[in-house]
Amino acid sequence: MQRPLTNLPAIAPNKLTPEQALEVLKRDRDRFWQSATRDPRRSYHTLVEQHERQLDRELEGNKLTQGSPRKKEIALTFDDGPHPVSTRRLLTLLTQYKVPTTFFVVGEMAERYPELVRAQQFAGVDIGNHTYHHVSLTKIPDDYVLSEIKACDTVIQSITGRQARWFRPPGGKYDKGVEETVAALGYSMALWTNDPGDYDKISADALFDKIVAKLSYGGIILLHDGPEVTIQILPRLIEELRGRGYTFVSLDRLKETAAKGRR
Repeated sequence: MQRPLTNLPAIAPNKLTPEQALEVLKRDRDRFWQSATRDPRRSYHTLVEQHERQLDRELEGNKLTQGSPRKKEIALTFDDGPHPVSTRRLLTLLTQYKVPTTFFVVGEMAERYPELVRAQQFAGVDIGNHTYHHVSLTKIPDDYVLSEIKACDTVIQSITGRQARWFRPPGGKYDKGVEETVAALGYSMALWTNDPGDYDKISADALFDKIVAKLSYGGIILLHDGPEVTIQILPRLIEELRGRGYTFVSLDRLKETAAKGRR
């Protein structure tokens, strides 16, 4: 069933308001998103039909909520960039400390700042898909869900020459229709175990304490590309976690160890 274009929820801080999101969706004004919307090759329903028989089995395997609860590994992830002020500073710190990470980029931001996406690629971090407009996917029609993901993918490929492997739904909002679309497009969906709310006017000490309080084996920490406080605590956080015996790993590594743990 197609979801109506009504009652769009509030978007993440500093993103589109519900009214702006609805206007964008109606006007189809962005060229990558517009192209994805018109693409006749793979409609939402066609994709789901192709995967129907194996879908239930694949969905769980394509969704990562945590790595192995028996391994002291942890993954850092950053959402909502690239950001003209913070992205390069984050990359400098992550390179200095040799920490693998994933940046989940918003398509329209990547289109606006392609040089920052290239900097991410040069630094060797993973670049993930975070939709084109950062819209809550459970409140828009299924075909629009498909277009949001495909449009972001088109932007990433146009800049890096590669398709992203990982997808994260804005706000962590998804339903079975979203899962089906993500799986059908060949993505793995990454959620998280630790969301300290670094975008929400929090002090450096409070942010650090919230992250440390919720550490877990195989954990995934959700931070954002933008807040100054995140940059402030990053060196301290990395050193603290390593001092506690944690190893920073990629989402691919967490997925691998999680799969082994289920066998």
